[in-house]
Amino acid sequence: MKISIQKDVFIKAMSDVTKAISGKVSIPILSGVKITASTEGIFLICSNGNISIERTIFLEQGGEELASLLKDGSVVLNGNFLYEVVKKLPGKDILIEVDKNNVTKVSSGKSKFSLNGMPAEEYPNFPKIEGEADVVLSSADLSLLVKQTAFAVADSDARPLLTGVNLLLKDGLNVVSTDSHRLARKQMKISSKEDRQVTVPANALVELSKILENEPEEKIEVILADNQALFKTNNILFYSRLLEGNYPDTSKLIPSSFTTSLNIKVKTLLAALDRCSLIETNAKDKVVTMEVKDNKAILTVSSPEIGNIEEVLEDIEIAGEDIKLTFSIKFTKAALKAFMSEKVKFELTGPQRPFIITAENDPSLVQLILPVRTY
Repeated sequence: MKISIQKDVFIKAMSDVTKAISGKVSIPILSGVKITASTEGIFLICSNGNISIERTIFLEQGGEELASLLKDGSVVLNGNFLYEVVKKLPGKDILIEVDKNNVTKVSSGKSKFSLNGMPAEEYPNFPKIEGEADVVLSSADLSLLVKQTAFAVADSDARPLLTGVNLLLKDGLNVVSTDSHRLARKQMKISSKEDRQVTVPANALVELSKILENEPEEKIEVILADNQALFKTNNILFYSRLLEGNYPDTSKLIPSSFTTSLNIKVKTLLAALDRCSLIETNAKDKVVTMEVKDNKAILTVSSPEIGNIEEVLEDIEIAGEDIKLTFSIKFTKAALKAFMSEKVKFELTGPQRPFIITAENDPSLVQLILPVRTY
């Protein structure tokens, strides 16, 4: 194999595919990137068993020559090391030449590296998924649903299903994530081929959104198989395993009636919560108590060793009954940052009942948080 590639193009492709390389691999060859060159383009593949990414570098695109094929062939090279090498090469183009023993010369300008490669035929095959797309969404849609839901998944494998984002294709796209203490729900008006429900690992969606973050108009075809999902764009095939099991029915968790509501600016509340978090406590998760009384909302945090903080929330609209409850500062800040509006509404039903956060200009997004018991 012998190819010449624009350095910037190759760096971007390597950045994309190496997201599928894990720190620890059970099969040594999975620490590598498989490079295949043919007249159809240059294909880079990385896999860790959970996600697999194939990135195509077309020889020509938009009338510009991105790469040239001097001799077809394939090889597997250590992915992370190759990525670090190409980032530091001095020239604008990179020449990659593989001999019959898989020894690979990577050169640019006056710099030349000789890397020991592995046979491409030893690289495991990952599942091939074909067929009509179950749903099509834009990269901007994907980025938004990841930002507004993925943070609420569980960070422990104790309940593996809760480390994923649940996608329900029925009368649109309904996206839910929860760790059993909080919940995020995003609804999108996107048509689908048929009703389906799957749970995709949150980290897979996060990595995919990073790859496509600078291409908001890119269309993504989502093809679902029994235990795999394929996210397909013009030059990327992103495979993710699906989490097994029946996702909890969360539809009845969101309250439909409330006794108290508060309208407040997001920046105002975030700043107040930041100040409340300054007090160090022995608790694993910092909490704040909010008391709504006499048409005021007051946040308090106390520590026997340090002292206490009191924040009277300003520029706030209150309706309904007095209430007092305690909740996680971390969870509330994360929920607030998911909104793109200036103001949000807190709707409460009791000191131990879940409360929800919504925005008047975005009814498609609901954040739910379970209060913390203080006794």
